[in-house]
Amino acid sequence: MKSTDRFLVQGVACTVHGRPVPVVNLSVGGLFAATTTPPPAGELLELEVTLPARPPFRVMGKVIWINEAEQPRASGLPRGFGFKITRIALPDKIAILDFLKCAAPSRPAGAPPSR
Repeated sequence: MKSTDRFLVQGVACTVHGRPVPVVNLSVGGLFAATTTPPPAGELLELEVTLPARPPFRVMGKVIWINEAEQPRASGLPRGFGFKITRIALPDKIAILDFLKCAAPSRPAGAPPSR
């Protein structure tokens, strides 16, 4: 599994500036979170990620793109943001890998890669 292989997921969330938001797709290297108030592109964040049946964990990273409602970069995705994970603990990375083994791979039409 490559870090850019994205998977549609359900039951995954992340906390952004104290607000929980659903994660639409997930990879070992990043995620896309659906929110009507995305943080600005380039912002460095610490997110708390929640996978089903596992305690939440923290990841560090950067907002690398925004999907706006008016002019979406990825028409198959809701409004929100793409996030590149730059720091994650090994047990948490393994938990994502284990979770993704059960998820369906997806590349929504027009979605930029999760670099």
